[in-house]
Amino acid sequence: MRKTLCLIFAFFLFHAVAMAQEPANMKGMTERHNFWRAKLGIAPLTWSNELAQYAQNWANKLAAKGCKLEHSGGKYGENIYWCSGMAGTPQQAVDSWASERRFYDHDKQICRGTWDKCGHYTQLIWENTTQVGCAKVICESGAEIWVCSYSPAGNWQGQKPYKKK
Repeated sequence: MRKTLCLIFAFFLFHAVAMAQEPANMKGMTERHNFWRAKLGIAPLTWSNELAQYAQNWANKLAAKGCKLEHSGGKYGENIYWCSGMAGTPQQAVDSWASERRFYDHDKQICRGTWDKCGHYTQLIWENTTQVGCAKVICESGAEIWVCSYSPAGNWQGQKPYKKK
């Protein structure tokens, strides 16, 4: 009986983790990430509440610092988006990062120019990344900062973002 209860508990725990869903203000965030990944045949990401909490903690710290943009330097991959004068959407944030694809040479798998021109995009499509969690804050000025955290992190020097099919 005890072994059966443990197996049932483990199943429900696994099911709860696998079914983690974005909060209402992030609705569509994972879907939009996966839209861009699918264009390259890269496996979809799943939402992580743990990563979302990490992203929220960092976003809160940025807000406390006057909304100055900087990366956390933590153990996760990270993309940051800033907007002002309008309410941002998950699609706008992700599409902003994806717009850097114009600086990425998919044949050679390198950035055209310096890495900072396409680093948000390569994190978005990093094949070994399997989870994403995101958050946003509204600054005193009314501007918004969106933070997404990724696990495992991408953008490792000397590695390609994905295997060419």
